[in-house]
Amino acid sequence: MPLRPGTIVGGYRVIRVLGSGGMGTVYLVQDPMFPRRLDALKVLSADLSHDELYRARFEREANLAAELDHPNIVTVYARGEEDGRLWIAMQYVPGTDAAVELKKNPQGMTPQRALRIVTEVGKALDHAHRRGLLHRDVKPANFLLSHGEEDSPDDEERVLLTDFGVATSVSDGRELTATDGLMATLAYAPPERLVAGPLDHRGDIYSLGCAFVKLLTGRTPFPVTSLAQATLGHLQEPPPALGTLRADLPPALDAVIAKVLAKDPAHRYATCRDFTDDAALALQGRMPTAPAIVDDEPPTERIDRPRPPVERARLRQAVTIAAIAALLGISGVAAFLSAHHDSGGGTPTATTTHTDSLAQVRSAHPAFQNKTIAAFNFGDGTLSADLDTSDQAKFLQDIGFRYATDFRAQSGEGSPRPLSPSDVIVPDVDLVIVVRTDKQAGNGGLRGLPSSFVSSNLTHARLVIVDDPAAAQAFQHWNDRSPDILVQKVVPAIVKVL
Repeated sequence: MPLRPGTIVGGYRVIRVLGSGGMGTVYLVQDPMFPRRLDALKVLSADLSHDELYRARFEREANLAAELDHPNIVTVYARGEEDGRLWIAMQYVPGTDAAVELKKNPQGMTPQRALRIVTEVGKALDHAHRRGLLHRDVKPANFLLSHGEEDSPDDEERVLLTDFGVATSVSDGRELTATDGLMATLAYAPPERLVAGPLDHRGDIYSLGCAFVKLLTGRTPFPVTSLAQATLGHLQEPPPALGTLRADLPPALDAVIAKVLAKDPAHRYATCRDFTDDAALALQGRMPTAPAIVDDEPPTERIDRPRPPVERARLRQAVTIAAIAALLGISGVAAFLSAHHDSGGGTPTATTTHTDSLAQVRSAHPAFQNKTIAAFNFGDGTLSADLDTSDQAKFLQDIGFRYATDFRAQSGEGSPRPLSPSDVIVPDVDLVIVVRTDKQAGNGGLRGLPSSFVSSNLTHARLVIVDDPAAAQAFQHWNDRSPDILVQKVVPAIVKVL
C-alpha cells in the first residue's frame, strides 16, 4: 500500500507517488535540508528489503552509485532503512522517460532522436563501467527525458540514466515474483544473464543495443511473447534486419546491430561510444570502418524467414530448460552457451585454453622474460597495488614477467593493498602498469596521476596506462574472460613501451 502524502521517510516528506513497479514505489518528496528542492525517493518492496543477499548488494552498489558524478546519471543522494524497508533518495528529473515517449510513437522515434538518447545513455554507462559499476537493467523506462526551463521549450532535451544502485540481475532470481517486470527486463537481457554466466560491462552494451532497436522500430529485437521465445531469440536467433521493420532505416545499420547484439560478449563493442559512433556513421549511410561481425556470429536476417519447425521446437525446448535452470540458480547451466553448436545440433567446437593462449604470448614476446613488473589501480582519490598472490599478478607472471617483490602478500593479506596517492613510492621495476578509473582517465594520458608516476620521477621503469573501460573492468574485476581481454588490449600496450 503506497505511503500517504505527508509521511516522513528518512527525513523526507512524501508529496505524491511518481510511479511503482515490481521493485517498489517512487515518490516525489521534499528534501529535509533544502525544503524548496524536490527529490525522488524509491522505497523498495518488502520482499527485496528482507532478502539478505539483495540487502548486502544494495548497500554496496548504492554507495558506489552515490560516487558517480556525471551529467547523464541521476544523482544518488542518500540511502537508508525505515520500518524494515530500504529506501534510496535521488535527483528528481521532471519530464518523462523513453518508454512513455514510445507509447506516443509506437512505430519508433526519429532516428536522430533515438541515436541521441542512446548516445547520452552510453556516456553514462561508459563512465560507470570505468569505475567498475554495472547497471544490469538498461531499458527505455530508465532513460529519463527532460527539457531545461519550462519557459524555454526549445532547450535541448536532457537524457539521464536512472536506477543505478537498485537495478537487479535476472540471474539473481529477484524479479521472478513480478511476471510483468521479469518479461520487461528479459526483452533487453544479454545471453549470458540467461544461462547464469559471468556478467561484465558488455552485458550493459548489449542491452543498450536492444534499447536502440526498440527506440528506432517500436519493438525489441526478440519480442517477449513468452519466456521460451525471448530466451531462444537472445541465445540463438540473429537480430532482425531493421529495414524489414522500418523501411527508411539504412542497410548499413544492420552490421552495427549484428555486432552490438553478438551472442559472445567478446564479439561486441568494447565501449558504448564505439557502438554509438558506428551507429551515427551507419545512419548517414556510411559503413563503419571496423568489421562489424565475425564469422561465427549470425548476421541480421529478415524477420519473415522462419526456422524449420522441427529444429525450432528442439531449440525452444533446450533453451527453455537452460533458462529456467539458470533463473533457479542451478550451477553448470552456462555450459549450454559455451558449447557453440552448428545449425544441425552437432558436437561443440573446441576452444583454446587460457593456458595455451598465455604460452603463445610468452613465446611471441621473449622481451617479457624476467622483466620485473608491478600493477597499480588508480581511482578518484584512491590508489592500490595488486599483490603477488592476485590473479592479475599471476597473469603477468604467466606471460613471462617477474612480479615486484615489494608487493608480496603478508600473512592473511588480501589484494589489492591500499596506498596513499600523495606519498606512494613506486618500486624499482622495469615496467609499471596503472589501471585508471578516475574522472580524468582517457586516451592513455598522464593528467591527474600522482606525481610519483610521472616519468621524470620514475627511475628506469616504463609506464603503461590502462584506461580503456573494457580492459580496466577485466583487470580489476577478474573473471574467466579477463585473460583473453588483457591479451587483446594490454599486451599490445606493453609491447609498445618495451
